[in-house]
Amino acid sequence: MRRRVLSMVAGSAAAALALGLTAMSASAAPQEWVIDPGGDYTGASGTTVLTNTANGVTLDCTGSDASGTLAGSASGSPAQLGTIADISWDSCSGPLGLTFEVVPQNLPWSINGESYADGVTTGYIGGVVANLTGPGCDAIVEGEAPGTYDNASDTLAPHPIDGSAHALTVTSVDSAANCFGLINEGDNVTFEGAYVVTPGQDVTLQ
Repeated sequence: MRRRVLSMVAGSAAAALALGLTAMSASAAPQEWVIDPGGDYTGASGTTVLTNTANGVTLDCTGSDASGTLAGSASGSPAQLGTIADISWDSCSGPLGLTFEVVPQNLPWSINGESYADGVTTGYIGGVVANLTGPGCDAIVEGEAPGTYDNASDTLAPHPIDGSAHALTVTSVDSAANCFGLINEGDNVTFEGAYVVTPGQDVTLQ
């Protein structure tokens, strides 16, 4: 009887182990992103806003255009879904009516997906480097801009996301053009825009 009990216990343990290994294997399976149709795209935004969270100072641009390439598929989370190969901003102004130019550097930037729900992909734009120049101001912003892509509106929207680990930071300010003290090295900034993507893309995570 004892041998039978021990045999049953051993059998149950083996079955539980096999079930656990199967579950672990399934959970370890890479997530597959599908971007349809993928390929080359353009994106156009109305007003974009760069905000210095240290003091609330904003740099507003009347419009922005971007272009790049999207993958047809990608694996994992985060996953690189595409790139921004070119981006520009129009008519940018800051405090006191000062005009600025935003010059992108380190292109292409990456478009990355981290999670998906109800037709909305949450992720970030990575590898961002931008030079802000204007009268009395020369600063560099670097980092990752969190944001979303909405299938329903075909809109790639960088914007602040509570709890996001991704951020943009002022990494340098020219000592001779210190932006009147309104932007300082180490300040965190947020970037907001709404780029309507053409052709429209359907992004899913399977």
